[in-house]
Amino acid sequence: MIAINDQLTLLELDMEFMGKQSIIYPLLIKDRQYRMLVDTGLPGQYAELSYQLQLAGTSPEWLDSVLLTHQDLDHIGCLPELDVANQYATFYAHAQDAPYIRGDIPLLKHNVVPWQSSLSVLPSGRVDRYVTDGQKFNIMSGIEVIHTPGHTSGHVCLLLERERALVAGDLVFYIDEELVLPPVQLTENMPQSIASLHKLMQYDFDTLICYHGGVCHDGKAKLQQLLDRLAVCQMNG
Repeated sequence: MIAINDQLTLLELDMEFMGKQSIIYPLLIKDRQYRMLVDTGLPGQYAELSYQLQLAGTSPEWLDSVLLTHQDLDHIGCLPELDVANQYATFYAHAQDAPYIRGDIPLLKHNVVPWQSSLSVLPSGRVDRYVTDGQKFNIMSGIEVIHTPGHTSGHVCLLLERERALVAGDLVFYIDEELVLPPVQLTENMPQSIASLHKLMQYDFDTLICYHGGVCHDGKAKLQQLLDRLAVCQMNG
């Protein structure tokens, strides 16, 4: 685990991605007695997730809420176990991704994620409440939900206002000290995803917290650099 401060902790889970070993970072948010987990890791990682939560001073049973940034397998993988372990927590997701998370519709991207197509049962679980664009959670002096479709139609980011930090989900990856787009084959609608990146530039933040890559302290500046590169590529055809 990586403690950003007393209230924000990145949990570290191993993942093989694009043929390389990497780490994914669910986020634990603590404010007084309230505990929110943002995303849950891959199927089969519940024991590791529980251990990381214990290192951070809590456990699955003590969570007050679980917020899912979107429906991808590596974000909802431990949802079934969390659903069973904690019947009192509130589970949040955007309405457009909720049917996939509940298992009403098969998860997207099965054709391009090899280990997803090999699973006999895909993870699913309850969604108690929908999050909406502009909604605010009254924790940590305000956390705002930003609907950022593109990677999936129901993808959301979170603005941590006091910390001037933005939880980016999978909208961007932080690789080798640069922000990059997720692979096009893992993105439901790339033009929409790029439009969502432009939308983020309207918000007041310095730091980006990326599920793939961790903390980018000069996040807004690097995001502008990424958008500039994309604009040049577009002009050059």
